Amino acid sequence: MAIYRTDHVGSLVRPERLLVAREAFKAGRMPLDELRAVEDECILEVFQRQRDIGIEVVSDGEFRRQSYTTDQYEAIEGFAPDYPIVPSTRPDGVVVNVQMHTKPVVGKLRPLRRMTEHESSFLLAHAPRPFKVTMPTPARVPGSQTTIPAPYTSLTEINEDITAIFRDEMAALADEGVTYLQLDKVPTRFVDPQAREAMRAQGLDPDEEFATEVALENQCYDAARREGVTLAMHFCRGSRTWWQGGAGAYDAIAEQAFAGLHADRFLLEFDTERAGGFEPLRFVPKDKSVHLGLVSTKNGALEDQDELLRRIDEASKHIDIGQLGIGPQCGFQGASERDGAHITLDEQWRKLELIVDTARKVWG
Repeated sequence: MAIYRTDHVGSLVRPERLLVAREAFKAGRMPLDELRAVEDECILEVFQRQRDIGIEVVSDGEFRRQSYTTDQYEAIEGFAPDYPIVPSTRPDGVVVNVQMHTKPVVGKLRPLRRMTEHESSFLLAHAPRPFKVTMPTPARVPGSQTTIPAPYTSLTEINEDITAIFRDEMAALADEGVTYLQLDKVPTRFVDPQAREAMRAQGLDPDEEFATEVALENQCYDAARREGVTLAMHFCRGSRTWWQGGAGAYDAIAEQAFAGLHADRFLLEFDTERAGGFEPLRFVPKDKSVHLGLVSTKNGALEDQDELLRRIDEASKHIDIGQLGIGPQCGFQGASERDGAHITLDEQWRKLELIVDTARKVWG
């Protein structure tokens, strides 16, 4: 089992010139090859910056994506053309329209191309090792489809087709030589007590639904299992600073997730009280590792290192400290390009520097 003390979830804050180039491409003022050239330049710069800081596992910042889910919707036929816009109420009572991350399925799902080959080929040629490729979980949750489109007759059939595409992608990445593959999962409905109760009111058993998703994700992990490949799962609590969804400790899913998922590494969010304590870490098997997401990507204020050291020590009361590492709780960019990042580039780099310095103090 590879042990990484420093890591980040995947996305990095977009530099301004990348945002400008993407907007020009969308408006038809820039051809794709020129956009790719700008992406290449920006990715090479963040490779070097991550190397200089000393982060063990690097990424391309997901700079070729509009959001972390973009690749599947560009590479797979059968999804709706637009992301749904859903009204959501902030804590101050103001109702805002929020663009969701998940597009509904409207027809037969067929791969048009490999999902991440355009990213992995550049990573393999230019990235410092080790590097990661990230993807969302293939599991589609009940309620994300208000209707089941032909030729499907159930959500189960939709999940089977999506999972097969993701499974093939994970296997291809492992065969190419990518040594860190990560799925990103939003466990809100499984950890939030109110959400679990709402599922029961719909006639759904939260534990059975979670087990169904684990089985789908395990198909992907099993297909990518190779010597020297780290398989990871990030549990995301949401990217909006005001959003309070996902409250609830990991206790409700800990045993199922940590023992049941065929992942080697869990990237967990522990930056706020809504994630609960470290007690669920006792369910992590000895041959798996945990990334403690103690550093916030939603708040630019730099964390106090003494507090980080205290929390790592606290976590080590429930899991061997040798299985632990430290990093940010979520991606730095957030859901959207122009307004998704909640911190500046400088704040991002200072947080990553703090993560590396803290890890050196703990693990040498």
